[in-house]
Amino acid sequence: MDYVAATLLAASGALLANVRRPLAGADWSEPPLLWVGNVGSPSSSKSPAMDGVFRPLRRIEDCMAAEFQQELSLYEMERVAAEARHAAWEAEVRAATTGDGPSPPMPESAVIPEEPERPRLQVADATVEKLGALSAALPRGLLLVRDELAGWFGAFDKYGGGGSDRAFAIEMYGGRSYTVDRMKSRKPLCIRHLSIGVIGGIQPDKLADVIDGPDDGLTSRFLWVFPDALPRFKLAREAADDSAAQDALERLSNLSMGSDAHGNPEPVIVRLSRSAEDVLEQFGQTMATRSHEACGALASALGKARGHALRLAAILEFTWWAWECDSEPTVISEQAVGAACRLLEEYFIPMAERVYGDAAIPVPERNARTLARYLKQGKLREFNARALQRVIGGPLRDADAVKAACAALIEAGLIREQFSRSGATPGKKAHNYEVNPAVYQGGH
Repeated sequence: MDYVAATLLAASGALLANVRRPLAGADWSEPPLLWVGNVGSPSSSKSPAMDGVFRPLRRIEDCMAAEFQQELSLYEMERVAAEARHAAWEAEVRAATTGDGPSPPMPESAVIPEEPERPRLQVADATVEKLGALSAALPRGLLLVRDELAGWFGAFDKYGGGGSDRAFAIEMYGGRSYTVDRMKSRKPLCIRHLSIGVIGGIQPDKLADVIDGPDDGLTSRFLWVFPDALPRFKLAREAADDSAAQDALERLSNLSMGSDAHGNPEPVIVRLSRSAEDVLEQFGQTMATRSHEACGALASALGKARGHALRLAAILEFTWWAWECDSEPTVISEQAVGAACRLLEEYFIPMAERVYGDAAIPVPERNARTLARYLKQGKLREFNARALQRVIGGPLRDADAVKAACAALIEAGLIREQFSRSGATPGKKAHNYEVNPAVYQGGH
């Protein structure tokens, strides 16, 4: 359920990204979008859990795009007509250059229209250039969905971006204006508010590679979800009714944007109540103290906590409204800010401590923990290293990794060697081990 709830928060945040924006104090505002990392093994059902939220989102997208084909047909007609007028104008200019008359100005009707973008709420594997184009065409905001976050991190500047891809990703979190100068066009791509939420899964053994990257604040922007695996499986015998969830998400997607004096789309600002500001200020001070006392990636994560609290408060306030069907909130309440702060203190910060602590553990010790958990779950009294290597897989698929993990557990007194050789023929001894009952009786 952790994965489902976190995905719901991320989806709701993306629907609100550039539509509503919380304001605290004189001028502190954040887009209410989230970056969420669901941590778990390949068999922990991260993707099915996330898909439980994405299904109603896809249906909402289909409704939003119901008239897109008609809009696309209209665009094609206007494009062909504009191209014909543009060609006629070019002919007039060429004729004018051969005579003594002035060249006629290009009529507005000869300007080639921009191709419309199909309405969408989420996007999967898109390049930075495509994300920029989508953000410019779809001003409400987007949710980037990656089944494997490690692949997203690993793809930064894979095609020679020179650091710009990672910088663009960081800008996606801030919701500020962003301009892209493109080589293929003299016209820059102007994005009024670059707001893209991110959600995806990642395996525990890949955390270190992601977190050990440059300390530019990219990973500290994530809210991590790393629940204990539940060793059970049960089929759903009846299809769940998610109509209430779809109705609530649809209410969020139907919120209208505001506009500036020139008619450009802008988020509607929603202030925190005075008492809500007091709660947020106290929480921010607590996090500042904890961040000062911490170090490394955890310190950066704690430093981002007050911003996460402001974002979460807006998401909770409007998600409650979407479910309860009351009148739209005009302020962010003390209740919402308090709930957001508790959610961070009691859940997301402990999860961050687990993620950053797990990533800091040396690989052999991390593998030894994986092996110990497997032995504990199976209550094994003995095992063969080679057979176990095939069963567990992952990082323990490698023989040297299994050997190092076994050595660590031997040193800890949790297993001991029982090497033997079958028969009287010479050959390698079977790497069998006896398991100390303390492994599955205690808290190892």
